[in-house]
Order: sequence, then structure tokens, then C-alpha cells
Amino acid sequence: MKHSRALLGITLGGVLFVALLFVGHTALAYTAFLVGFLFFCLTTRISLNWQILLGGTLGALFGLVPESQVASVQIVGKLFIAMLKMLIAPMILLAITHAIAQMSTARDLGRLGGLTVLLYLGTMALAIATGLVLVNIFEPGAGSTLRETTFFQEAAAAERPELAQGLSLQDFLLQTVYQILANPFESLTQGRILPIVVFAILLGIALLQIGPSARAVVDILGSGYKAVMRIIGWFIRLAPLGIFALIGHLVASVPFQNLVKYLGEFVLVVIVGILIHAFITLPLVARFLGGVGPAQLFRGIREALLVAFSTSSSAATLPITTRCVEENLKVPPRVSSFVLPLGATVNMDGTALYEAVAALFVAALYGIELGVGAQLVIFLVAMVTAIGAPGIPSAGMVTMVVVLESVGLPVEAVGLLITIDRFLDTFRTMANVEGDAVVSVCVTRLAR
Repeated sequence: MKHSRALLGITLGGVLFVALLFVGHTALAYTAFLVGFLFFCLTTRISLNWQILLGGTLGALFGLVPESQVASVQIVGKLFIAMLKMLIAPMILLAITHAIAQMSTARDLGRLGGLTVLLYLGTMALAIATGLVLVNIFEPGAGSTLRETTFFQEAAAAERPELAQGLSLQDFLLQTVYQILANPFESLTQGRILPIVVFAILLGIALLQIGPSARAVVDILGSGYKAVMRIIGWFIRLAPLGIFALIGHLVASVPFQNLVKYLGEFVLVVIVGILIHAFITLPLVARFLGGVGPAQLFRGIREALLVAFSTSSSAATLPITTRCVEENLKVPPRVSSFVLPLGATVNMDGTALYEAVAALFVAALYGIELGVGAQLVIFLVAMVTAIGAPGIPSAGMVTMVVVLESVGLPVEAVGLLITIDRFLDTFRTMANVEGDAVVSVCVTRLAR
């Protein structure tokens, strides 16, 4: 019944759209289409990821039609981006603070907990470094002429330029430290990401050290985080419409073959980076710190990797990962029961690598040179946003807004990135799950 209502809504919207176009009412026609498409998305059983893919595909098709006037609905895309940006600052503050403060179990477990967190941070740092090295070598998006189009010029003009200019390391240290130590409440009102990130880390560590007496504050932060996530979840339901408008306007104003070319370069660099991390970096870590060779590692977690690749969910793969490491890699249940659930929450090697590469790719598209200082900002923000990534569908879209905002890059580029996000998510999740397994093996050996 619900499925039939969804089809009825999109059918009536399509008929009304064609009828209004026929009589020359273009604005009303696209409004009718968007209303029908929204009704379809809210009533269908199709998953949100497929709805977003459908919205992007329809937007591209409309944008390719000569004189389709799809650019007239760009305001819908701008409103969608504005809604996401509205909650970015409180989400970052609550997510990072709560993620760190709730590691009380790690603190109580002493050496085991500290070693686990250190290894997770280390593998994420290696993943981000791999991505930054590759993107600086291959420079996907370099030489882009897209910056000359109306779409990119309008988006770039609206952003803050402080960190988007080429900064040397010395300039970064001299000019950015004061921004990091800015008043956190003032930064919240101004939407300045980096000071919020640093304050959230410090606050989380302080609450962690206070211990049980800070439990009430941690619970309040957790409830606030859940509330913000609920609101973001409402906004994400509108993502298919926002992506339709953004992609439609983008394709209508930018040569389509150029978009495909640059996106292809980006996808290739991301996949190569993830494969290097998954098949070289992590196996080396497992070999030297965990005493497990590459062949034994992949035989042991093969089933978990296949499930991760097919589901794109570290949490859904957790039971399989636990069984694989305990039965095949001889990780004690005491270790796996702590390390793996924590990793499914905070260890996001593939996601962190993807966000770092995406930020530099967007900068290249807009013709903005990001120096060493700005890339250090991306390194830090990509790591902490991966740790505090919300557990909702299309969470990568939200965290990418944070990373782009941190260096003053136009967040409208999210509409371009989201078109291939679902495909890349399969590779990212595989690297995330492998990282969890490798850390569990290393902790088993090092904590004896």
C-alpha cells in the first residue's frame, strides 16, 4: 500500500510537471516535480542511499536537456546545504567531546585501553598520510577549467578565504594558533570549525580524567548529541531533493564530460589509496606489531571483508569480524570484546583517507592552492570527524561538509562528491573493518 502511494505521488508529479511545462509555467512545473519527488521519497521503501542516487541521476538527466531550466531550482540545493551547515558546529562539539569522554572503559582497562586508542589513531594517521601523498603526486582535478563557470564562481565567492590560501608551515604556526585558541562560544556562533575541534578534544579529555563524577555531564552531552543527530536525520531525508537541485544546476552550467573526467581521477586516487592502506600498510603493521603475516591475516578475515564490502557497515559486520579474529587469528575474547566494538565506532581509516583526498580534490577544482598549513588542518579535522562520524545513512555527506568548511572550501561540492559516495563507501568500509582486525591482533601481542 505504501509502495503504491509512492508510485502514485511520483506519477502525479510527473504528469503535472509535463502539463505545466507545456503551457509555459516553468517555475511551477519544477515545483510540482519536486513536491512529487519528495512525496515519493518519504513514502517509498527504497533506501535513502538509492533515493540520493536517483535524485542525482534525475538531476544530471535534466541538466543535460537543452534549455531545461533546471538551474532555476538551485535555491533548493542551497537551502539543503544551509540546513546542514546550521548544525555542523554543535554536532562537532558534542560528537567529539562525547566520543572521547565515553572512553571511560578504555581508561579503566589501563594499558589495554590506552594501547588500543593509540593504535587506532596511528592507523588512521597512516591512512590520511597515504591519501595526502597520493593526491599531491597525482593531483586529481588539477588544471580544471570549472572555476570559470558560474556554478563554481558563485560558490567560491560565498566562502571564507582565511585558510584557503597557500600557507607555508611557518605561516600556519604563526597565523592559525591564535584561531585555534579562540573563544569556543564565539567560534560556535561564527561556525569556525578548527577552534571548536580543539576545544572539544580538550573538554573530552578533561571529562575523561575527572572520572565517574563527570558521568552526568557526559550523559547530557550524549543526549544532546543524539538530539542533533535526530535533527540531521530529518534534514538528510531531504537529501534526494537537494542533490537533484545541486547536480542539475551543476550539469546544466558545466561541461558534463569534464565532470566525468575529474570525478574519474578522484575515484581512482581514492581507491588506490585505500588499496595501498589495506594491502600494504595494515599488513605491515600486523606483521611487525602483531606477529601475523599477510597471508594468515587475509585468510583469517576474508569473510568479514566480503561482508563489509557488501554491506558498507562496520557495525553490521561486527559479529562476523569478532568470530573471524577469535577463531582464525586467536584473539582472546577479552581483547576482541573491547577492541572491535570500540573500533566500529571510532576507527575509520578509509573514511579519513577519503575525506582528506576529497578536500584537496575540491580545492583543485576551484583553483585553490592549499599549502602545508592548510593540509595539516585537513589532517586533523579528517581524523577527528572520522572518529565522531554520525551513525546515520549518508553520514559521509555531513562529515565532508565539516572538512570543507575547515579550510574555507565551497561546500556545494558535496553535491558532486555524493554521486560516487555510495560506490566508494564499499571500499572505505572494507579498510575500516580490516583496521579493526589488525589492531585487535596487535593489542593481543603487545598487551601480554
